[in-house]
Amino acid sequence: MPTYHLTIFPLAAWARKSIDKIRRSFLWKGEEQANGGHCLVNWPTVSRPKELGGLGVLDLDKFSRALRLRWLWQEWTNDEKPWAGLQVPCNNADNLLFHASTIVTLGNSTKSKFWHHNWLDGEAPRNLAPHVFELVKRKNRTVAQELSNNAWIRTLRNKVFTTTQIEEFVSLWIRLQHTHLQVDVVDSITWKWTPDRIYSTSSAYRAQFLGSYRRHKVSHIWKARAENKCKLFTWILIQNKLLTDDNLARRAGHTKPRARSVRDL
Repeated sequence: MPTYHLTIFPLAAWARKSIDKIRRSFLWKGEEQANGGHCLVNWPTVSRPKELGGLGVLDLDKFSRALRLRWLWQEWTNDEKPWAGLQVPCNNADNLLFHASTIVTLGNSTKSKFWHHNWLDGEAPRNLAPHVFELVKRKNRTVAQELSNNAWIRTLRNKVFTTTQIEEFVSLWIRLQHTHLQVDVVDSITWKWTPDRIYSTSSAYRAQFLGSYRRHKVSHIWKARAENKCKLFTWILIQNKLLTDDNLARRAGHTKPRARSVRDL
């Protein structure tokens, strides 16, 4: 049920906190005490993918965004949807992630957004000329509309340009001189994060962790031929969160705890 909800609506902060509270408690305290509880490892770490040092529990915000990107993908690839042409339930952050995850190949340029889509040498003009983009009022026009009679230049008339804006404007103008449209071909789009270049929810979810790093190499833990509870124990161990005397003393606020090894447990 939450998955179907998240496909359309962003999850309210109070709902996300309530669900995460139940999930945290169930993980650390069990079904009978799923009402709060104490966490050995912080929730942001738990909700990271396993290859990045977490337990792979879904981050609801990132999962919700990955689901909603399907609307933007189908808006491009399937014109037969009954909602085609209507506003899709995606916010600005969703659109930014989608634009960063796709590359557009121009045809007749009637679907590609001039400023937002990555159609110019794999880049979006708003990223190539961010200071010029600030001066634009109509930011959602298509490539065809803006290139027709250099309409994108006319919208910038009577603007006060700084040195940086002039440099960006000239650089963008030079790049646009090599643009050639194909009247009989429809614009196409490809997804960056999958081998077949087609959108998937899982790849959209993992793309939101790009740039993250792991503190420990944990791949051997999950590949080990052992019971899951043993793998979890080892994972908690490398987080230095086992309830040994030193960690218990640290939680209690003592400065000089008595050392105790894992073997004493």
